[in-house]
Amino acid sequence: MPPRTPVKDDIKTRIRSGGLRYESKSVGTAFPGAYGATMSCFHCGRHMPRSRLVAFKFAGAQQYRCRDGC
Repeated sequence: MPPRTPVKDDIKTRIRSGGLRYESKSVGTAFPGAYGATMSCFHCGRHMPRSRLVAFKFAGAQQYRCRDGC
């Protein structure tokens, strides 16, 4: 059996004495618009406006997928 190599071995963080890990957090969000304005497709996972998604039932719950196909 080959030796296991850690996947995230390249990423290193250091916790400072004050308890902080990062210099500062970037402002804002990667998802523009009001809350709920974008959602991810159930099939492909891409984020897009809700107007480009269509609802369907899956296991008794309402899910959303790309209106034009993935």
